[in-house]
Amino acid sequence: MSKIILVLATVWLVYATVHETLTGQIWFWVLPEMMPPIVFAAAPIILILATLLMKRFRLWVVAFSITAFVISMPSTGINFAAFTQHSPPSKISAQVHVVQMNTDFWAQQREGSLTDPRNKHAMLNFLRSLDADIYLLQEHMRPKGNQAIPLTDLSDVAEKFPEYQAITAGTLLTLTRLPVVDHTVVNPKNQYSLRLPPPPYALKVNVQVGDQILSTYNVYMPIQILLEKQWLSSEFYDEIRTRYFVRKDEFHHITQDVARNDLPLVIAGDFNTSPAMGDNRSLLNITTDAASFSKALYPATWRVGGQLPKLWRTDWLLIRNNVTVSQFQSLDPKGNSDHLVQSVTLSLYEKD
Repeated sequence: MSKIILVLATVWLVYATVHETLTGQIWFWVLPEMMPPIVFAAAPIILILATLLMKRFRLWVVAFSITAFVISMPSTGINFAAFTQHSPPSKISAQVHVVQMNTDFWAQQREGSLTDPRNKHAMLNFLRSLDADIYLLQEHMRPKGNQAIPLTDLSDVAEKFPEYQAITAGTLLTLTRLPVVDHTVVNPKNQYSLRLPPPPYALKVNVQVGDQILSTYNVYMPIQILLEKQWLSSEFYDEIRTRYFVRKDEFHHITQDVARNDLPLVIAGDFNTSPAMGDNRSLLNITTDAASFSKALYPATWRVGGQLPKLWRTDWLLIRNNVTVSQFQSLDPKGNSDHLVQSVTLSLYEKD
């Protein structure tokens, strides 16, 4: 038994090291990245507990397990900041309530795996009840076979949100009751033509907040794999490869745009990227994760509603430049999405 546990600890250490080296760097590592991030924390703990069954090599197993955990910390999905206190800035100039939600094909029934019945009117009523200043919504689209068709009819939005301005780009919808200064697609020259979903994948809308301008980035990244395809076919892996490069290119453009932007900003959306996936690490390195202001130790957002346990965080809300979080909540979508809703009160402040 002692030798078996030592071998398992060694294998896990090697795997953790390889994962942190390859994640987000090469297309064929996409499938191992699908593992729930919490596994990277659970495996070392299980191995350490297993030393109670060992007569030899205990220190080696403990050392290997701790090393693997330290190496894998970015992939665990654990919110280590939950144990810290955040000091609010002394000069808050304005506050903005922002809500982000994946609308699950705009609450329309679709075929395929992991589907749930939805009601569009119930979804709109739910969103309206949140009373946000800005809504960053994804999957504003309808299903057509194995394609996603962006919606162009905004009459339902206008009826429920008459005082809001609606800005759309592809399957992205930004609603704001704050004055719009300008808006643009982050990567308008996207050279790829995915059908699920089609580009663009990031919409920037600048809004006036008092005497300041807040940049909002609405993001919806394509999923890495299509579950409906045959896993043993070459088409399945060709699709993974294509989607890897689409996502890599899009994250690059978003990161570059954010790095050049000196305005207070918020980036929110369904990244289809868990902490165990390295696609968005460059973006995370230059921003602050709004979830770090919450007390949630494991802020997973997907999947809500059964069929799969809620073990993945695919929805992110990031901030940068003279903006902080006064309140962060992950809300139950009340049957209107398979993702939790991110609701945040942002405080814009002046530098001391």
